[in-house]
Amino acid sequence: MTNAVTAGRLAGTSPSTPAQARPAWLRPAALGVALLALAALAAGWSGAGPRLLLGLLGVAALVRGATLLRAARTGDVDRTVAVAGAGAVWLGLLAGAVALLSATATGWVFVAAAVLALPALAALSAVRPAVAAAGAGVVAVAAVLIAVLGGVDALLDTGRVLAVVVVALAGVGYLVAAVRAAREAAAPAPAAGCGGCACSAGGGGCGAAALR
Repeated sequence: MTNAVTAGRLAGTSPSTPAQARPAWLRPAALGVALLALAALAAGWSGAGPRLLLGLLGVAALVRGATLLRAARTGDVDRTVAVAGAGAVWLGLLAGAVALLSATATGWVFVAAAVLALPALAALSAVRPAVAAAGAGVVAVAAVLIAVLGGVDALLDTGRVLAVVVVALAGVGYLVAAVRAAREAAAPAPAAGCGGCACSAGGGGCGAAALR
């Protein structure tokens, strides 16, 4: 009986840190709402919206990179993560500088990101790099065709639209993850002392053993 009571108390013990006490769905929900709001602002504010989008993405990359570098300094992560953190800091600073420069420079950054994203995925992919490489070629050809047929302004506008769409899709993805986390948190917890196995039938098995 003591074992069962102790297990029940441990199962009902409150989290020991604020991060554990915070609902698991709260962070992805907040990120999803923020990204959707940022995408809507960038789409509705044609003048400075894309520049604001690039600038805030740069700030996010800078904060994330600084966090990784701090963790690497304390020895919590390996060298690869430290390199990724340094790259994120560099990209964040570059994105912020370009966003302050002009709307045209911002558009070119989005175009370059759209053209180079698939080759980067092809280089990192271990599943189907040939498919990603073929997709990268299609994107590059489409960019050239847009520039030839519609001019440079059409190419820059296309890059801005793609950036807004990607950010909006990321926001939707975070909201979906938040809904899944909320459903998992709302699911009833298994009974203490027995995992619902077949040996518990008829009063025997692990459940009865915990009460002896």
